[in-house]
Order: sequence, then structure tokens, then C-alpha cells
Amino acid sequence: MNILYDRNMVLGEALFSRLGKAKAIDGRKLTKRDLKGCDLLFVRSTCRLNRELLEGTNVRFVGSGVAGTDHIDFEALRALGIPVETAPGCNAESVADFVMAALLMIGERQGRSWEGATLGIVGVGHVGSIVKRFAEQALGMRVLCCDPPRKDNGDWQARDFLSLEELLPQADVITFHTPLIEEGPYRTRGLFSGPLVRKTKPGAVLLNFARGPICDDALVATMLGAGLLSDAAIDCWEGEPDYPAELAALAALATPHIAGHAFEGRANGTVAVYRAACAFLGVEPGELPDFPAAPVPELTVDCADKTDEQVLRLAVRAACDIEGDTARFRAAYASDEATRRANFDALRKTYPLRRLFPATRVLLAHPSPTITDKLTALGFAVGKAKPARKAAAPKATATKKGTRKAPAKRTPSRRPKGKTQE
Repeated sequence: MNILYDRNMVLGEALFSRLGKAKAIDGRKLTKRDLKGCDLLFVRSTCRLNRELLEGTNVRFVGSGVAGTDHIDFEALRALGIPVETAPGCNAESVADFVMAALLMIGERQGRSWEGATLGIVGVGHVGSIVKRFAEQALGMRVLCCDPPRKDNGDWQARDFLSLEELLPQADVITFHTPLIEEGPYRTRGLFSGPLVRKTKPGAVLLNFARGPICDDALVATMLGAGLLSDAAIDCWEGEPDYPAELAALAALATPHIAGHAFEGRANGTVAVYRAACAFLGVEPGELPDFPAAPVPELTVDCADKTDEQVLRLAVRAACDIEGDTARFRAAYASDEATRRANFDALRKTYPLRRLFPATRVLLAHPSPTITDKLTALGFAVGKAKPARKAAAPKATATKKGTRKAPAKRTPSRRPKGKTQE
């Protein structure tokens, strides 16, 4: 059995090679010719799954190891009789970790605490629900939610959700976590664009870790330049893998669509479609390989003279270095579009290992009454730091006549070195 899988799929070789002859490919550049003789195809969001690509091929099953589905023409695949499986929610916690990292770093940049500030979440699904819990329990934020499909479908948990028009004037931070929907009553393309953005609270912070076309990048850059937005963190761009230099420079944090790229986020997607393929083929899935240790598996923090947010910032920075991600992204900028696009994909391919917060253990000295609960709410394993060792007392010396005290420590002579004067 011949299998093609996107080279950026973590654990791809280890899992897919169990099912047949597996070959890694560049999903963005995949063509119909590449699919000659292919039985199983596994991709990520950079590959457009449509009739043009798959019609006339031998592909029997497709797995897309990401949560988003805007790259899939489901109607065409159904017409072709090709089953397709996705991985909803696979990277939700990874994105939520990234949101917390962005908020804490922007808070430090602005010299402010988020305690009591208002967070507006647009799209309260897998990711948005975790972001809500993190923001309320760890940062003490007031959270407003906007999710028209959930509210219109009678979800009782969404009965108090607001429209975007109602949310924008109240939110100190706006974060988007919707899928990209091109048409219809719940269209999200251009959701943050046009006259509606005038309702945005002056000085608000904007985060887009969902899909690039949800926000008008040029408009966001204009608002930042005019001070209408105080800061922004952008991980998704309208023209990926290309992106506008102005917004990348103005945003406090700018990254190449890697919010969901924690090891677990990518591994979960691969595992989900591997297991779906096993079910399709009627074979039993094997044991999963061990995950690598976190870059910082353990961190000791002395909480004395630190606020809870300062402690959170230290822990989150150790686990999710969003500032380092931004520095690498900016360093890879090229004026030539082809090079810029290639560098964008290269950064995604070579993204440094990041694990979710639970993979890092935080040992606390002198903790406040609330910091343990806040770190635990984010998923960190928390323990007590060992007390510093005291200097050993001088030992007594045993003699034939008994025990005498240890001699006092001699103070070095202040006499200058050299010949002694008589």
C-alpha cells in the first residue's frame, strides 16, 4: 500500500509506515501527478483537497491532521467516493497556551495587569472554550463571548452571548477563534473589517490566531498606526504564506501560523487520522511513540516580591517562547515575495520543540495564597521548591582529652604580599 503524508506531520513516519510504504511530501506543492499509485493521503491545511487534485486518482482515503476544514471541498470528495477524516480540537490547547503567552507578554509590554479587564472571545468552540477558562481562572479577566451559530442553534450555554457589534465596544482584548466560512449567514471572511470596526473600544488589543482572512490586515495595520488599537498579536495572515510587512512590523507579536504547533497539537492531529485510517482498513492501531521531554521540564520560581502575573509570565515564557518565535519570524523577512513565502513555510517546518503547559513542572518558593491555583488552572504541574541549604556549622574535633571546639575561621592577613620588613 502506497502512502503519502505531509512532511510537517509529527509522528508521520512512525505511524503511517505501519500501514504501508510511506513517503513524506510538501503538501503545499502536491499535484495530481504526485498521487499516481497513492492509496492513502495524509495532509495538513496547506493542501487544497478538491476535485481538481483527486479526480482520476487511486486515492481511497484522505486524512487531514488539523482542526480547520476550509481547505477541504467535502462535496467534491463525497461525489468522488473518497472518505475524508479530520482532527477537530486536536490543537485547541496549544492555541490557548499561545493566547495566554501573548496576553502576558503584551501586559508586560504595556505595564498593566489583566485582572478585571474584559476579554472578548469571538468563536467559542474547542479553542475559545479553553481560552475562556484560562482567562477567568488564571488571569482574573471578565469574559464576553460571541458565537452566533451556537446562540441561534439554541445552545443554553450561549444564551448570554453577544453579537460582535455589542462585544467590540466593551472588550479590552478581542481574540478570534472561528473557522473560515466563505459564504452564508455565518460568514467569517472579513469579519473584522468595514464600518463595524469603528465600534472597537479605543486602545483595545487584537489577537488573530484563527484564520488570516477573518481580519483585514491592512485595516488592522492602519488602526495600530493611528493608535485605535494599542497592540496586536497576529499568527494568521490573509495571504499566507505571504504576509504584509507593515502589519508584521507594527504588531507586538507576529508569528508564522504556529499557535497550534505545540508537539501535542500536531501529534494529536496525526494520531487522529492514523486511527481513522486503521478503522477504514480494519486493522488495530499500535502503541504510540513516547513524546519528547519539554525544553524546560522543571522551573523553580521564588515568588517573593513578585505579583501573580509576574510568576505566571515566568512559567509561561519558559514553556512557550512567543517572543522568540516573533524574533525568528521578523529575522526571516525578505523583500522578495518568493523568498518571503519560502521562509514562512521553512519556519513552520523547523519550528522548535514546544510542549503544552502540563509538560513543565513549576516549583514555587514563598508562593502567594492564589498562585498555585492559577498555575494549575493553566495546566502546569506545581510543587514546592526545596528550601535552600544552610551553611554547615564548623565541626568539633575529637582529642584524647575530650572534645574541643573547632578553631575560629582565620581572617586573611591584609599585609601586602612580598618581602617582610624587619
